[in-house]
Amino acid sequence: ADAPVEKAWSKSTGKDVVIAIIDDGVDIKHPEFKDKFVYPYDATRRSNNPNPKLKDDNHGTSVAGVAVAAGVKASGVAPDAKLMPIRLASNLGSIEEVEAFAWALTNGADIISCSWGPDDGAWDDQISDGDEFPLPPLTREIIREAVTNGRQGKGTVVLFAAGNGNESVDSDSYASNPDVIAIAACNDSNKRSVYSDYGKAVFCCFPSDDFGHPPFNHPEPITSGIHTTDRLGEKGYSKRNYTNDFGGTSSATPGVAGVIALMLSANPNLKATNIRSIIKNTSEKIDRHNGKYDASGHSIFYGHGKINARKAVNAALTFGKKKSRSKK
Repeated sequence: ADAPVEKAWSKSTGKDVVIAIIDDGVDIKHPEFKDKFVYPYDATRRSNNPNPKLKDDNHGTSVAGVAVAAGVKASGVAPDAKLMPIRLASNLGSIEEVEAFAWALTNGADIISCSWGPDDGAWDDQISDGDEFPLPPLTREIIREAVTNGRQGKGTVVLFAAGNGNESVDSDSYASNPDVIAIAACNDSNKRSVYSDYGKAVFCCFPSDDFGHPPFNHPEPITSGIHTTDRLGEKGYSKRNYTNDFGGTSSATPGVAGVIALMLSANPNLKATNIRSIIKNTSEKIDRHNGKYDASGHSIFYGHGKINARKAVNAALTFGKKKSRSKK
């Protein structure tokens, strides 16, 4: 199961679109990001060096690769898009969090991808859910400013990972903020990844990894996960500069960010509201039997469905164009 991304590349590869990745740092020396990054920033240390600083700052490099890796040995969804790497290692609700969004907005990010939020509960524990953390007013305001006035008034698209706790995303004040797009994860068999959060706030899903779990009658996946970039050398998830088993809604979110970059490259005039509409109308209704789709076509597990890059890009190209009427 895929999101047919490669079929969209004949129409768009993300050129001239900037994706901001707010995370724990991006190894900008990686060959997949050569000549690709713009306006790098470390919001926590307030410097222009977005590289990982701590031993466990591995996440952001892999996230960025899913979105924009150039195709040397791994390809992102939008291989020709630009990357704005923003390191954020401060607490939720910090002023640095607000500054990270402000940096992306001020420096022209078209898309802001966030694979983080309040801590999740254990996905195999249905009794103890994760932390609830209210969305701070200043963070809410800067996100609203981005989606309303970013891109010269067309709106910057802000994405958040739904979470990996197999719990309701609606209690996550970041991902359930109506100004953002919350992304769930599906697996290589077009079914829900066992850990993926669910709820009314889920907007769509994107293929990621999965785990077998007999107590839930959940089968083993076919593949180990997503192939993407890793920190160079001894640090990171592996020692090969790439990893083959990245996943979670952390991986699904930059995947959707990449698809939106393909859409915006194909049609830069799209507003943020247009992008939401196109994704809603072109996503694939997977797992119809168990997806619990309501009368409006929304599933608590998959949102409006699994994003389809080819259909989304084609819809972007034709959006706003009047259909010609044949003469009789």
